[in-house]
Amino acid sequence: MPMEANQGMSGMLGQYSGMASLAGISLPSESGSKAQEAIARIQSFEFFSNSFLPHIKLENLMAVKKWNQASNTLTYDASAFNSESGQWVRKVKPPTSTIPSSQEAYKKQYQAIMSVSEDKKTSFVTLSVEHKSPVIAQQWVEIMMDQIDQVMRDQDRQTALQSIAYLNSLAPTVNYEEISKALASLQQEQMKRLMMVEANENYIFKVLDSPIVPEMKVKPKRSLIVILGTMLGMMLSVLGVLVLHYTRTSSEHDEPGFR
Repeated sequence: MPMEANQGMSGMLGQYSGMASLAGISLPSESGSKAQEAIARIQSFEFFSNSFLPHIKLENLMAVKKWNQASNTLTYDASAFNSESGQWVRKVKPPTSTIPSSQEAYKKQYQAIMSVSEDKKTSFVTLSVEHKSPVIAQQWVEIMMDQIDQVMRDQDRQTALQSIAYLNSLAPTVNYEEISKALASLQQEQMKRLMMVEANENYIFKVLDSPIVPEMKVKPKRSLIVILGTMLGMMLSVLGVLVLHYTRTSSEHDEPGFR
């Protein structure tokens, strides 16, 4: 084949590759980690508001005061939430609303109680939640894991189906054999992706250590509180003695002398 024809074909292949990229097709040069994307999504407001918040009770996030281990029941802050009527009663100033908004819940609580990170050496991802109730903490971790898996599975399924449909629409317009082979290869890659989406039970993360209900409190650490309290008490006692001594000494110097 003449060189000019080869160059023209290369240009056309490049053009189709560009179209494939616009269609969302995963080309071999595509970079990025699914785990890193999942971590970023879990931390995002969109995931919180669309995938996490609808599956929990807002009062369990924003109004819990304490948890009773014996009965596994929650006590709510009465100034914020009336557990008997199920109504929010907190008194706030505009623009804050009586019922916490998703933005307020995200900024004040979700970002504070949720932690997700990736070990750079092992690539293992750790997801944890802090809550007064360890039972709820376990449930929320499971919800996050299920939802991020579902969100990214649905996204990749949709992308693969759209890519396959796009490539099928291009096939009748192709006259060069090499371009046809390239399109067939791209179709095969998308079929593999679709198979992975549908076949894997755990699509994003393979769970090595399932969420459990912790038997011990993570915080506050009572031993640390006792030690710090004792040290603070000793410091205040010493300070009190010094102040008392200084006060008495000053009083003695201020008294008039007798002849």
